Amino acid sequence: MQRIHVLREHRGACHLMAVRLSGLSTREAMVINLGVGEATHYGWREPGPAAAALIPRWQRAERLTNELQAPLYATLTARQRAGFAQLVDALTSAPTS
Repeated sequence: MQRIHVLREHRGACHLMAVRLSGLSTREAMVINLGVGEATHYGWREPGPAAAALIPRWQRAERLTNELQAPLYATLTARQRAGFAQLVDALTSAPTS
């Protein structure tokens, strides 16, 4: 679990960098990704809706995040990547008590 957490934190750091490089504020990124309600839930005061013109920037940030993450998995074979994906799916879809 610690290794999964480290990978998640690394992706989060890469994504924050990609969001900022794409010209979005963290508030704009949160509203585009999760909506106004969730942004408010996470503490943003009156975030307001995101402008549709910002969506291409969000998409760019997503692509850049994936590009930054790709080298971490490039050494795995296709079979290893598939196995890893199955394990992560099992972890993230497991019911919580």
